[in-house]
Amino acid sequence: MKNPLVPLARTYAMVNRDMVGRLKNDRLIVYGTATATEFPALLDSLNATAGFKLHEQGDGYGPSDQSSFYAAGRPVLHLFTDLHEDYHRTTDDWQKINADGLAKVADFTTEIVRALANRPAPLTFVNVAPPSASKTPAVTPAYGAYLGTVPDMSNNPGGVRLTGARAGSPAQKAGLQGERITPQAGGIAVRALQARAKAPRGAQPGTDARIPAPPNGTEQKLSATLGTRGG
Repeated sequence: MKNPLVPLARTYAMVNRDMVGRLKNDRLIVYGTATATEFPALLDSLNATAGFKLHEQGDGYGPSDQSSFYAAGRPVLHLFTDLHEDYHRTTDDWQKINADGLAKVADFTTEIVRALANRPAPLTFVNVAPPSASKTPAVTPAYGAYLGTVPDMSNNPGGVRLTGARAGSPAQKAGLQGERITPQAGGIAVRALQARAKAPRGAQPGTDARIPAPPNGTEQKLSATLGTRGG
């Protein structure tokens, strides 16, 4: 995103695959399906041949590479075959990959990209609000207080780079727009993305949180009232 091979202005959409080697029972999760109005019909059409059990999630954010593109106003799709018991463990060996399933996901992705490349008109971007807390997410349940900042997943030695805020989130309502690098989150000093993610967990919805000013920037410190996801 910082130094794109193709200028962002010419980027039509972003299609991402992350953790697609453990397909089970043809269950394929696709995030970002509501980030362009044309995506649901496109996926339904292509899946008529592919035959996946699609679980469509509208949200364009998430802990993978599509997030920064969505924050920059580009439609995204993220294909994912779900978490498994070996995630981030030494037991995640290559022998456990479902090679046929991986090839099937790759073929499906190719058809998505081909269909997008052949479209004569641009996609209609949609800024999707975060999913409701009353809905059961496909992978990880929501927990703790919710701020709604969107982090850059890369390392930033000066702190944590925030690429923006989710639609309707406490961070957006507090006035967070565009990017900023912050050394703190919720009043807790952090130097790593993982620590930033943990910062609001000890707080309760309805309490105040600070989004600090950048170390050398002109933006002001923001004050947000923590909420709940979808609230």
